[in-house]
Amino acid sequence: MPVPPAPLTPGYRETPLWHEAVARPLVQDPGPPPRDADVVVIGGGYCGLTAAAELARRGRHVVVLEAGELGESGASTRNGGMVIPELKHGVRALTRRYGALGWELARSVFDACALVGRIIEREAIDCDFAPTGGLLLAHHTAQVESLRDAEREWVDDLCAGARFVPRQELREEIGSSEYVAGLVMDDVAAIQPAKYHAGLVRRAVASGAVLCDRTRADVLEPRSHGGWRVATTRGVVHAGDVLVATNAYSDGLVPQLARRVLPIGSYIIATPPLDESLRRELIPNRRMVFDTRHLLAYWRYSPDGRMVFGGRTSLVPMTVARARDLLYQELIRIHPQLEGWPIDFAWGGSVAITRDRLPHFGRIDGVAYATGCNGTGIALATWFGERAACWLLGEEPPPAFAQLKFPTIPAHRLRSAYLPAAGAAMRALDRLGR
Repeated sequence: MPVPPAPLTPGYRETPLWHEAVARPLVQDPGPPPRDADVVVIGGGYCGLTAAAELARRGRHVVVLEAGELGESGASTRNGGMVIPELKHGVRALTRRYGALGWELARSVFDACALVGRIIEREAIDCDFAPTGGLLLAHHTAQVESLRDAEREWVDDLCAGARFVPRQELREEIGSSEYVAGLVMDDVAAIQPAKYHAGLVRRAVASGAVLCDRTRADVLEPRSHGGWRVATTRGVVHAGDVLVATNAYSDGLVPQLARRVLPIGSYIIATPPLDESLRRELIPNRRMVFDTRHLLAYWRYSPDGRMVFGGRTSLVPMTVARARDLLYQELIRIHPQLEGWPIDFAWGGSVAITRDRLPHFGRIDGVAYATGCNGTGIALATWFGERAACWLLGEEPPPAFAQLKFPTIPAHRLRSAYLPAAGAAMRALDRLGR
Protein backbone atom coordinates (compact mmCIF):
# COMPACT_ATOMS: atom_id res chain seq x y z
CA MET A 1 0.00 0.00 0.00
CA PRO A 2 1.41 3.45 -0.90
CA VAL A 3 2.56 5.52 2.05
CA PRO A 4 1.96 9.31 1.94
CA PRO A 5 5.25 11.19 1.71
CA ALA A 6 6.39 12.96 4.84
CA PRO A 7 6.67 16.76 4.67
CA LEU A 8 10.30 17.84 4.50
CA THR A 9 12.18 21.01 5.42
CA PRO A 10 14.07 22.83 2.65
CA GLY A 11 17.32 21.69 4.24
CA TYR A 12 16.28 18.05 4.73
CA ARG A 13 19.22 15.62 4.89
CA GLU A 14 19.49 11.85 4.97
CA THR A 15 22.25 11.87 7.55
CA PRO A 16 22.27 11.42 11.33
CA LEU A 17 21.28 14.52 13.26
CA TRP A 18 23.96 13.65 15.82
CA HIS A 19 26.78 14.09 13.28
CA GLU A 20 26.07 17.82 13.04
CA ALA A 21 27.66 18.47 16.44
CA VAL A 22 30.92 16.56 15.86
CA ALA A 23 33.77 17.85 13.69
CA ARG A 24 35.47 15.38 11.34
CA PRO A 25 37.80 13.64 10.91
CA LEU A 26 37.96 12.31 14.46
CA VAL A 27 41.58 11.19 14.00
CA GLN A 28 44.38 12.03 11.64
CA ASP A 29 45.26 9.27 9.21
CA PRO A 30 48.19 7.35 10.76
CA GLY A 31 48.99 5.64 7.46
CA PRO A 32 49.25 1.84 7.16
CA PRO A 33 48.77 -0.03 10.43
CA PRO A 34 51.87 -1.07 12.39
CA ARG A 35 53.31 -4.45 11.51
CA ASP A 36 53.05 -5.81 15.07
CA ALA A 37 50.66 -5.35 17.99
CA ASP A 38 49.82 -7.06 21.24
CA VAL A 39 46.11 -6.83 20.45
CA VAL A 40 44.22 -5.96 17.28
CA VAL A 41 40.68 -4.70 17.88
CA ILE A 42 38.38 -4.94 14.87
CA GLY A 43 35.67 -2.31 15.06
CA GLY A 44 35.90 1.32 16.16
CA GLY A 45 32.63 1.63 18.06
CA TYR A 46 31.93 1.88 21.78
CA CYS A 47 33.17 -1.64 22.57
CA GLY A 48 36.34 -1.50 20.50
CA LEU A 49 37.36 1.97 21.67
CA THR A 50 36.74 1.19 25.35
CA ALA A 51 38.72 -2.04 25.13
CA ALA A 52 41.56 -0.28 23.30
CA ALA A 53 41.80 2.48 25.90
CA GLU A 54 41.86 0.04 28.82
CA LEU A 55 44.46 -2.21 27.17
CA ALA A 56 46.70 0.68 26.14
CA ARG A 57 46.56 2.23 29.61
CA ARG A 58 48.01 -1.01 30.94
CA GLY A 59 50.94 -0.88 28.57
CA ARG A 60 49.68 -3.04 25.71
CA HIS A 61 50.34 -2.05 22.09
CA VAL A 62 46.83 -1.89 20.63
CA VAL A 63 45.73 -1.30 17.04
CA VAL A 64 42.07 -0.57 16.24
CA LEU A 65 40.94 -1.33 12.69
CA GLU A 66 37.82 0.44 11.45
CA ALA A 67 36.59 -0.31 7.93
CA GLY A 68 35.02 3.11 7.38
CA GLU A 69 35.75 6.57 8.71
CA LEU A 70 35.56 6.63 12.49
CA GLY A 71 32.18 7.91 13.62
CA GLU A 72 30.67 7.94 10.15
CA SER A 73 29.12 4.49 9.84
CA GLY A 74 28.10 1.90 12.42
CA ALA A 75 25.57 2.03 15.22
CA SER A 76 27.69 4.02 17.69
CA THR A 77 26.77 7.36 16.09
CA ARG A 78 23.43 6.35 14.53
CA ASN A 79 21.41 5.09 17.51
CA GLY A 80 18.69 6.84 19.48
CA GLY A 81 20.97 7.94 22.30
CA MET A 82 19.19 6.01 25.07
CA VAL A 83 21.22 4.43 27.87
CA ILE A 84 18.93 1.62 29.03
CA PRO A 85 19.63 -1.18 31.56
CA GLU A 86 17.51 -3.71 29.73
CA LEU A 87 17.71 -7.21 28.35
CA LYS A 88 14.95 -8.67 26.20
CA HIS A 89 14.09 -11.11 29.01
CA GLY A 90 13.13 -10.17 32.56
CA VAL A 91 15.15 -11.26 35.56
CA ARG A 92 12.63 -13.90 36.66
CA ALA A 93 12.52 -15.50 33.21
CA LEU A 94 16.32 -15.52 33.19
CA THR A 95 16.60 -17.08 36.64
CA ARG A 96 14.04 -19.75 35.74
CA ARG A 97 16.20 -20.69 32.78
CA TYR A 98 19.72 -20.11 34.13
CA GLY A 99 19.42 -20.07 37.92
CA ALA A 100 21.75 -17.69 39.76
CA LEU A 101 23.49 -16.90 36.46
CA GLY A 102 20.24 -15.33 35.25
CA TRP A 103 20.24 -12.77 38.06
CA GLU A 104 23.86 -11.93 37.27
CA LEU A 105 22.96 -11.40 33.61
CA ALA A 106 20.07 -9.09 34.50
CA ARG A 107 22.07 -7.08 37.02
CA SER A 108 25.03 -6.62 34.67
CA VAL A 109 23.14 -4.16 32.47
CA PHE A 110 22.74 -1.84 35.46
CA ASP A 111 26.50 -2.05 36.02
CA ALA A 112 26.92 -1.20 32.35
CA CYS A 113 24.80 1.96 32.61
CA ALA A 114 26.71 3.03 35.73
CA LEU A 115 29.99 2.52 33.87
CA VAL A 116 28.88 4.88 31.08
CA GLY A 117 28.17 7.58 33.67
CA ARG A 118 31.54 7.06 35.37
CA ILE A 119 33.48 7.28 32.12
CA ILE A 120 31.65 10.45 31.10
CA GLU A 121 32.35 12.07 34.47
CA ARG A 122 35.96 10.88 34.79
CA GLU A 123 36.92 11.82 31.23
CA ALA A 124 34.83 15.01 31.18
CA ILE A 125 33.10 13.94 27.95
CA ASP A 126 30.69 16.63 26.79
CA CYS A 127 27.86 14.50 25.37
CA ASP A 128 24.64 15.99 26.81
CA PHE A 129 24.30 13.16 29.30
CA ALA A 130 21.09 13.50 31.33
CA PRO A 131 19.44 11.06 33.80
CA THR A 132 15.97 11.55 32.32
CA GLY A 133 14.50 8.17 33.24
CA GLY A 134 12.68 6.00 30.75
CA LEU A 135 9.03 5.38 29.93
CA LEU A 136 7.97 1.96 28.63
CA LEU A 137 4.47 2.08 27.15
CA ALA A 138 2.04 -0.83 26.79
CA HIS A 139 0.55 -0.77 23.28
CA HIS A 140 -2.17 -3.33 24.10
CA THR A 141 -4.22 -4.25 27.16
CA ALA A 142 -2.62 -7.71 27.09
CA GLN A 143 0.69 -6.04 27.97
CA VAL A 144 -0.52 -4.25 31.10
CA GLU A 145 0.16 -7.14 33.47
CA SER A 146 3.64 -7.58 32.01
CA LEU A 147 4.41 -3.98 33.00
CA ARG A 148 3.19 -4.67 36.53
CA ASP A 149 5.44 -7.74 36.60
CA ALA A 150 8.35 -5.67 35.32
CA GLU A 151 7.82 -3.13 38.10
CA ARG A 152 7.99 -5.89 40.72
CA GLU A 153 11.11 -7.37 39.14
CA TRP A 154 12.93 -4.04 38.99
CA VAL A 155 12.00 -3.01 42.53
CA ASP A 156 12.01 -6.34 44.40
CA ASP A 157 14.60 -8.40 42.51
CA LEU A 158 17.00 -5.80 41.15
CA CYS A 159 16.64 -3.03 43.76
CA ALA A 160 16.07 -0.52 40.98
CA GLY A 161 13.63 2.36 40.76
CA ALA A 162 10.47 1.75 38.74
CA ARG A 163 6.85 2.88 38.95
CA PHE A 164 3.78 1.51 37.17
CA VAL A 165 1.59 4.21 35.59
CA PRO A 166 -2.08 3.29 34.98
CA ARG A 167 -3.89 4.62 31.96
CA GLN A 168 -5.70 7.35 33.86
CA GLU A 169 -2.35 8.84 34.94
CA LEU A 170 -0.51 8.52 31.64
CA ARG A 171 -1.16 12.13 30.68
CA GLU A 172 1.38 13.12 33.31
CA GLU A 173 4.01 11.29 31.26
CA ILE A 174 2.98 11.27 27.60
CA GLY A 175 0.77 13.44 25.40
CA SER A 176 -0.79 10.53 23.53
CA SER A 177 -3.96 8.45 23.86
CA GLU A 178 -2.50 5.45 22.00
CA TYR A 179 -1.21 3.58 25.05
CA VAL A 180 -2.91 1.80 27.92
CA ALA A 181 -0.29 1.86 30.69
CA GLY A 182 3.31 2.77 31.31
CA LEU A 183 6.34 1.98 33.42
CA VAL A 184 8.69 4.74 34.52
CA MET A 185 12.24 3.41 34.97
CA ASP A 186 14.69 5.56 36.89
CA ASP A 187 17.97 4.09 35.63
CA VAL A 188 17.64 5.34 32.04
CA ALA A 189 19.58 8.26 30.64
CA ALA A 190 19.91 10.37 27.52
CA ILE A 191 23.12 10.83 25.60
CA GLN A 192 24.26 12.47 22.38
CA PRO A 193 25.74 9.30 20.86
CA ALA A 194 28.12 10.84 18.35
CA LYS A 195 29.60 13.18 20.97
CA TYR A 196 30.00 10.26 23.37
CA HIS A 197 31.72 8.24 20.64
CA ALA A 198 34.04 11.15 19.85
CA GLY A 199 34.95 11.34 23.53
CA LEU A 200 35.83 7.63 23.52
CA VAL A 201 38.00 8.20 20.45
CA ARG A 202 39.94 10.93 22.25
CA ARG A 203 40.26 8.70 25.31
CA ALA A 204 41.67 5.81 23.28
CA VAL A 205 44.18 8.04 21.48
CA ALA A 206 45.28 9.69 24.75
CA SER A 207 45.80 6.20 26.22
CA GLY A 208 48.21 5.30 23.43
CA ALA A 209 46.06 3.13 21.14
CA VAL A 210 46.66 3.40 17.38
CA LEU A 211 43.38 4.02 15.54
CA CYS A 212 43.39 3.10 11.85
CA ASP A 213 40.15 4.00 10.15
CA ARG A 214 39.40 3.35 6.48
CA THR A 215 41.31 0.11 7.08
CA ARG A 216 39.18 -2.98 6.60
CA ALA A 217 40.33 -6.35 7.94
CA ASP A 218 39.98 -8.82 5.07
CA VAL A 219 41.74 -11.97 6.28
CA LEU A 220 42.22 -13.29 9.80
CA GLU A 221 44.31 -16.42 10.19
CA PRO A 222 46.28 -18.06 13.02
CA ARG A 223 50.08 -18.09 12.83
CA SER A 224 51.92 -21.39 13.19
CA HIS A 225 53.89 -20.22 16.23
CA GLY A 226 50.95 -18.49 17.94
CA GLY A 227 49.02 -15.29 17.52
CA TRP A 228 47.27 -13.97 14.47
CA ARG A 229 47.93 -12.55 11.02
CA VAL A 230 45.45 -9.83 10.11
CA ALA A 231 45.53 -8.78 6.47
CA THR A 232 43.91 -5.39 5.85
CA THR A 233 43.29 -3.17 2.88
CA ARG A 234 46.37 -1.17 3.93
CA GLY A 235 48.81 -3.81 5.11
CA VAL A 236 49.32 -6.76 7.43
CA VAL A 237 49.35 -6.70 11.25
CA HIS A 238 50.64 -9.55 13.43
CA ALA A 239 48.96 -9.71 16.83
CA GLY A 240 49.06 -11.83 19.92
CA ASP A 241 45.28 -11.56 20.31
CA VAL A 242 42.30 -10.30 18.32
CA LEU A 243 39.03 -8.86 19.63
CA VAL A 244 36.14 -8.62 17.15
CA ALA A 245 33.85 -5.78 18.26
CA THR A 246 31.70 -5.25 15.18
CA ASN A 247 28.28 -6.16 16.69
CA ALA A 248 25.69 -5.89 13.87
CA TYR A 249 28.39 -5.24 11.29
CA SER A 250 30.02 -8.65 11.44
CA ASP A 251 30.95 -9.98 8.00
CA GLY A 252 32.75 -12.96 6.53
CA LEU A 253 35.94 -12.29 8.47
CA VAL A 254 34.79 -14.73 11.18
CA PRO A 255 32.07 -16.80 9.49
CA GLN A 256 31.08 -18.63 12.68
CA LEU A 257 30.31 -15.27 14.28
CA ALA A 258 28.42 -13.87 11.31
CA ARG A 259 26.12 -16.91 11.35
CA ARG A 260 25.03 -16.06 14.89
CA VAL A 261 24.12 -12.40 14.46
CA LEU A 262 21.22 -11.02 12.42
CA PRO A 263 21.56 -7.37 11.37
CA ILE A 264 18.16 -5.67 11.41
CA GLY A 265 17.56 -2.12 10.22
CA SER A 266 16.44 0.58 12.61
CA TYR A 267 15.56 4.04 11.29
CA ILE A 268 15.15 7.47 12.85
CA ILE A 269 13.64 10.80 11.84
CA ALA A 270 14.05 14.21 13.47
CA THR A 271 11.91 17.33 13.24
CA PRO A 272 13.11 20.91 13.58
CA PRO A 273 13.15 22.19 17.19
CA LEU A 274 9.65 22.22 18.65
CA ASP A 275 7.99 25.02 20.58
CA GLU A 276 8.50 24.74 24.32
CA SER A 277 4.75 24.52 24.98
CA LEU A 278 4.44 21.64 22.52
CA ARG A 279 7.41 19.83 24.07
CA ARG A 280 5.77 20.09 27.50
CA GLU A 281 2.59 18.59 26.07
CA LEU A 282 4.17 15.62 24.28
CA ILE A 283 6.83 14.40 26.74
CA PRO A 284 6.41 16.61 29.81
CA ASN A 285 9.24 14.99 31.78
CA ARG A 286 11.65 14.65 28.81
CA ARG A 287 11.91 10.89 29.28
CA MET A 288 13.38 8.36 26.88
CA VAL A 289 10.22 6.68 25.53
CA PHE A 290 9.73 3.25 23.93
CA ASP A 291 6.86 0.81 23.59
CA THR A 292 6.23 -2.90 24.05
CA ARG A 293 5.83 -3.94 20.41
CA HIS A 294 8.14 -6.40 18.67
CA LEU A 295 8.49 -3.83 15.88
CA LEU A 296 8.88 -1.14 18.46
CA ALA A 297 8.87 2.64 18.32
CA TYR A 298 11.16 4.80 20.44
CA TRP A 299 11.34 8.56 20.79
CA ARG A 300 12.85 11.41 22.74
CA TYR A 301 13.89 15.05 22.49
CA SER A 302 17.29 16.03 21.19
CA PRO A 303 19.33 18.47 23.30
CA ASP A 304 18.06 21.33 21.10
CA GLY A 305 14.39 20.33 21.41
CA ARG A 306 13.70 18.31 18.25
CA MET A 307 11.46 15.28 18.26
CA VAL A 308 13.68 12.30 17.46
CA PHE A 309 11.52 9.30 16.55
CA GLY A 310 12.77 5.86 15.57
CA GLY A 311 11.61 2.34 15.06
CA ARG A 312 11.92 -1.05 13.45
CA THR A 313 9.68 -0.45 10.45
CA SER A 314 10.38 -3.88 8.95
CA LEU A 315 12.80 -6.80 9.14
CA VAL A 316 13.82 -6.38 5.51
CA PRO A 317 16.18 -3.68 4.20
CA MET A 318 14.56 -0.56 2.80
CA THR A 319 15.56 2.89 1.68
CA VAL A 320 15.88 5.68 4.21
CA ALA A 321 13.20 7.59 2.27
CA ARG A 322 10.62 4.81 2.60
CA ALA A 323 11.47 4.25 6.26
CA ARG A 324 11.14 8.02 6.83
CA ASP A 325 7.63 8.08 5.39
CA LEU A 326 6.56 5.03 7.42
CA LEU A 327 7.97 6.51 10.61
CA TYR A 328 6.27 9.84 10.00
CA GLN A 329 2.88 8.12 9.74
CA GLU A 330 3.60 6.28 12.98
CA LEU A 331 4.72 9.50 14.67
CA ILE A 332 1.53 11.40 13.83
CA ARG A 333 -0.59 8.37 14.80
CA ILE A 334 0.98 8.49 18.28
CA HIS A 335 1.26 12.28 18.44
CA PRO A 336 -1.30 13.84 16.06
CA GLN A 337 -0.22 17.22 17.45
CA LEU A 338 2.81 16.93 15.14
CA GLU A 339 0.90 16.50 11.90
CA GLY A 340 2.29 18.98 9.42
CA TRP A 341 5.61 19.38 11.20
CA PRO A 342 8.29 18.64 8.61
CA ILE A 343 11.21 16.26 8.85
CA ASP A 344 14.70 17.73 8.94
CA PHE A 345 16.83 14.56 9.21
CA ALA A 346 16.38 10.86 8.47
CA TRP A 347 18.87 8.04 8.75
CA GLY A 348 19.27 4.37 9.52
CA GLY A 349 21.61 1.74 10.92
CA SER A 350 21.67 -1.89 11.96
CA VAL A 351 20.88 -3.58 15.27
CA ALA A 352 22.55 -6.90 16.18
CA ILE A 353 19.82 -9.44 16.92
CA THR A 354 20.66 -12.90 18.26
CA ARG A 355 18.48 -15.99 18.17
CA ASP A 356 18.02 -16.06 21.96
CA ARG A 357 17.81 -12.22 22.14
CA LEU A 358 20.75 -12.13 24.56
CA PRO A 359 24.23 -10.63 24.23
CA HIS A 360 27.19 -13.00 23.87
CA PHE A 361 30.86 -12.87 24.76
CA GLY A 362 33.83 -15.22 24.53
CA ARG A 363 35.94 -16.88 21.85
CA ILE A 364 34.89 -18.47 18.60
CA ASP A 365 37.43 -20.26 16.42
CA GLY A 366 40.03 -18.86 18.83
CA VAL A 367 39.02 -15.21 18.27
CA ALA A 368 37.68 -13.07 21.13
CA TYR A 369 34.35 -11.36 20.49
CA ALA A 370 31.58 -9.35 22.13
CA THR A 371 28.31 -8.97 20.26
CA GLY A 372 24.52 -9.17 20.17
CA CYS A 373 23.44 -6.10 22.11
CA ASN A 374 19.90 -6.42 20.65
CA GLY A 375 19.29 -2.68 20.61
CA THR A 376 20.74 -1.63 23.97
CA GLY A 377 24.33 -1.22 22.87
CA ILE A 378 25.40 2.11 24.37
CA ALA A 379 25.75 0.69 27.85
CA LEU A 380 26.42 -2.96 27.02
CA ALA A 381 29.01 -2.31 24.32
CA THR A 382 30.93 0.07 26.58
CA TRP A 383 30.84 -2.46 29.42
CA PHE A 384 31.82 -5.32 27.13
CA GLY A 385 34.84 -3.30 26.02
CA GLU A 386 36.06 -2.77 29.56
CA ARG A 387 35.39 -6.39 30.53
CA ALA A 388 37.10 -7.69 27.40
CA ALA A 389 40.24 -5.73 28.21
CA CYS A 390 40.37 -7.06 31.79
CA TRP A 391 39.76 -10.60 30.52
CA LEU A 392 42.45 -10.45 27.82
CA LEU A 393 44.90 -9.12 30.41
CA GLY A 394 44.07 -11.99 32.75
CA GLU A 395 42.84 -9.63 35.47
CA GLU A 396 39.24 -10.91 35.60
CA PRO A 397 37.19 -13.85 34.38
CA PRO A 398 34.90 -13.18 31.41
CA PRO A 399 31.45 -11.77 32.18
CA ALA A 400 28.48 -14.04 32.80
CA PHE A 401 27.39 -13.83 29.15
CA ALA A 402 30.40 -16.01 28.26
CA GLN A 403 28.65 -18.95 29.93
CA LEU A 404 25.72 -18.91 27.51
CA LYS A 405 25.50 -21.15 24.48
CA PHE A 406 25.57 -19.00 21.34
CA PRO A 407 22.98 -20.43 18.92
CA THR A 408 23.25 -19.99 15.17
CA ILE A 409 20.59 -18.22 13.11
CA PRO A 410 18.68 -20.89 11.15
CA ALA A 411 19.25 -20.73 7.38
CA HIS A 412 21.33 -17.60 7.86
CA ARG A 413 22.18 -17.28 4.18
CA LEU A 414 18.51 -17.48 3.25
CA ARG A 415 17.39 -14.76 5.65
CA SER A 416 16.33 -12.40 2.85
CA ALA A 417 13.75 -15.04 1.87
CA TYR A 418 12.20 -15.61 5.30
CA LEU A 419 12.53 -12.22 6.98
CA PRO A 420 9.43 -10.75 5.28
CA ALA A 421 7.32 -13.57 6.73
CA ALA A 422 8.95 -13.12 10.14
CA GLY A 423 8.17 -9.41 10.04
CA ALA A 424 4.54 -10.10 9.14
CA ALA A 425 4.30 -12.54 12.05
CA MET A 426 5.66 -9.90 14.43
CA ARG A 427 3.07 -7.39 13.23
CA ALA A 428 0.36 -9.96 13.86
CA LEU A 429 1.67 -10.60 17.37
CA ASP A 430 1.76 -6.85 18.01
CA ARG A 431 -1.89 -6.53 16.98
CA LEU A 432 -2.77 -9.30 19.44
CA GLY A 433 -0.61 -7.85 22.20
CA ARG A 434 1.51 -10.97 22.46
